[in-house]
Order: sequence, then structure tokens, then C-alpha cells
Amino acid sequence: MNPPLLRIRLLGGFRLAREGGVPLVARWSRTGARTLVKLLALAPDHALHREQIMAVCWPHAELRAALGSLRVALHTARHALEPELPPRGTSAYLAADGDLLRLVPDTVRVDVDEAETLARRALDGGGRPELVRALEELDGELLPEDRHAPWAEPARERLARRRADLRRALADHRGPRGGAARPEADAARVRLDWALHLDRSGRYAEALTVAREALHGYERQGLRDACTLAAARLAEVLGRGRGDAALAVLDAHPPGPDTPDDIRAAHHMARSAVLSYCGRYAEGLAAARAAERCAGAARGADHPVLLARALAQQTVCLGLSGLAGEAAGPATAALAPAEASGDRALLATVLSVLRETERRAGRHGAALVYGRRALALAEQAGRPTATAFERANLAELHLLRGERADAQRLALASVELAEPFGGTALAFALTALARVRGGAAPQEARRLLERAGRCAADGGHLQAIEEVRLARAELAEVARL
Repeated sequence: MNPPLLRIRLLGGFRLAREGGVPLVARWSRTGARTLVKLLALAPDHALHREQIMAVCWPHAELRAALGSLRVALHTARHALEPELPPRGTSAYLAADGDLLRLVPDTVRVDVDEAETLARRALDGGGRPELVRALEELDGELLPEDRHAPWAEPARERLARRRADLRRALADHRGPRGGAARPEADAARVRLDWALHLDRSGRYAEALTVAREALHGYERQGLRDACTLAAARLAEVLGRGRGDAALAVLDAHPPGPDTPDDIRAAHHMARSAVLSYCGRYAEGLAAARAAERCAGAARGADHPVLLARALAQQTVCLGLSGLAGEAAGPATAALAPAEASGDRALLATVLSVLRETERRAGRHGAALVYGRRALALAEQAGRPTATAFERANLAELHLLRGERADAQRLALASVELAEPFGGTALAFALTALARVRGGAAPQEARRLLERAGRCAADGGHLQAIEEVRLARAELAEVARL
């Protein structure tokens, strides 16, 4: 029987997935084992000499000690990749060839390889759709948890050059009729697409910079509708921390009387998102309903995306307003267009909303089903902050069901993934871990919530701030019992 295919993801954070087989462990007992697999995943032909690995992982150790550490790390890595591997069995994924260690090519796929292959093909005569898809596949920071590791720097620089090549190719791309588009408008469109990818991968500061550049480019061209769309994208990123500034951007670039319906929908959608970040849920709901009306009139390829987002945003506003009973309708209606869109990140968002709707209704089993699917899609889409958020919420669901081991495993994995990003993502992760640890270790839970509070304040996300407050109240109630 052939072993399940192992997928190693490096963009957006180190993650593993197998197409079947025994579930993989979320946390590894030894960091050296994780580093070993990362090194092989980045190496040419996925093979390295043992001495190269020892030089990176244990640079100051004596040879005998380094060899011993390598043996332990190799054993740990093989069993983490293949939990069912017998004690002296041959690994299907990590093989030794004399002094070389290598990932087995027939059973291992690495996301960076696949993304770079798409990029090469797109640059070698591909059209705009191929270039955009290649840029999407290269989305996500390479191993953000190892941001300052010298061994990852060559690959990081190579990917940055590849992204720059793709962006230049998109900006220079001519339409099918051969007419040259205005260079500045083309460059602004590329920046706007790139800002969306940066936002989804949790790189918010970069997304703000790129979205502002896109808006300024359209302003210089005098393209009013394009400015409205760019302002909507910029406002959604800006609104996470500065709601007043985000609303000002939207007010400065409203839709005109002849603005297409899809751009009108994007404008109202951005306003709804910003208002919900600010705690103005009734106004946010009205804006989301306006977005739904515009999406219903739109007839472009983005119609399913716009409709699903508008319906999901209504659910968020209703749920946060305390109207959970009314939230189920739009949440369910959002699922079909989200699936039709083919956008994994959007579908993950809609499933996340459905998970929360079921949780609030007390249907924890159904919530788990939606949550697990949302987590898998967030991982596949390369969205590390969304992945951390889904892990945190699944941890709390398992806790509600009395499944403490699963809850702790997911909460720890959520914190580990959110650490490099800080802010709102880490606030939710730390809050989930504090709830898991509250009964057994209240002092630790209090320390976790102190840190979560600082992260929530830094992120400026009202829902995160409220979750920390609720968790503190729950912990205080437990202490009084």
C-alpha cells in the first residue's frame, strides 16, 4: 500500500498535511527536528549532508554531541511525519543515503517548489490569469517564525525576487488586443491585487503601504471608480486599528452615480467591516445589506465573492449585536456562493462564521465540523493569522465538550503560529490558552490574559478586547467557587 502524500508548507508558517493516514502531531518535542525538516524542504533536491545540518542546528557542539543530537532529531522528525512508523521501520518521507539526508521525492511535496514552478511558467509567456495565480501561490511570508534565521535568507531573497518579477510582468502586461494600457494604472492594479494577498497573509503594515500606493496611482490618473475600489481595500486593512481614518478614506472616495455595482458592493462591504471593528454593529449591518443589494445586481466574475462576503458580514454584525437567532439565515445563504467562488480564503471565512453561529446556538458538534473545515481551508490558503484564529476557536469548542487534551493541543498550536504576528491574532490565541489552563493553573492563566490584553489593545480590535474581558471575568468566577 502506497503511503499518503505528505505536503510541507513553508509559506505563511511551517505546516504539515497528509492526504490520509494517522493524524500528524501539532507540536514537536524537539525544535531541532523541525529545523531539520525545514532545512531539507528548502535545500536543492531536498537533500543535505549530515555535516551541513549539524553546522546549522548545533554549531557550537562537539562532533560526538552533534551526531547524537542529529540522531535524536532524525528519529523525532521521522515519527512526527509518520506517527504509525514502527520503531525500526523505514520512513516513507525522510531517507538516509550514506551521509546525505533527503526528503523522498515520490511521497513529499513542498509548497515553495510548486509555487516557483507556476511562477516560471507564468513568466515564460503566461497571460494575466497565469501571472495572478502564480503571485497568489507565492503569497505568504516564508517561515515567519524563522524570520531572522540566516539559513532561510537565501530562499527568502529568491522568493522576493520572483514576486518582484511577477509584479513587473503584470504591470507590463498588454491586453489581448495588443493595446498598451496606461502604465501607472496597470501598476496600481497590480499593487491593489498584491495588497489583498499581503492582507490575507497577515502582513498588515505592508498591505497598508501597497494599498496606499495603489490609491495614489489611481488618483494621479483621475480614475474615479478605481479610486473607490482602492479606497475600499485600503479601508478594510486600515480599519483594524484606526476606524476613524478608514471611514475618512471611504468618505473621500464614494461611489459615483455611474459606478459599477461590483465596486459599489466593495465600498459598502468595506464600510460594514470598519463599522463592525468599531463596535457600531447596527450601522455595519445596514452597510452589509447595501453590499448584498449591489452584489445581487452585479454580473461580473466576482459576483459569488461579493455576495458571500456581504452575507457573512451580516452574520458577524447580527451575532455581535446579540441577535444570534437572526444570524443563521444569512450565514447559511453565504455558503453556496462561497463554494461557487473557488476562493479558499473566502470559503474558510464563511465556514468560520457558520462555526460561530452553531456554537452560539449550543450545537457544538456541528460547530466542530464547520470549524475543522475552516481550519483546513485557512491552512491551504496560506493564511497564518486566520489559521491561528481557527485553532483558538476549535480549542474553545473542545473545552466546552470537556475534551481538554484536544483543547490544549490546539490552543498551544494557535499561540505558536500567532507569535510572529502579535496583535489581534495573538490576543485570541492567548485567550483560548488561558481558558484551557484556567482550571488547573489560574496564575498562568492570569499571566496569559495580561499579555492577551496588551496584544488586543495593540491590535485595536474591539472583539478581541471584549474576549479578554470575558475570559478574565470567567477566571474570577472560577476563583470565587
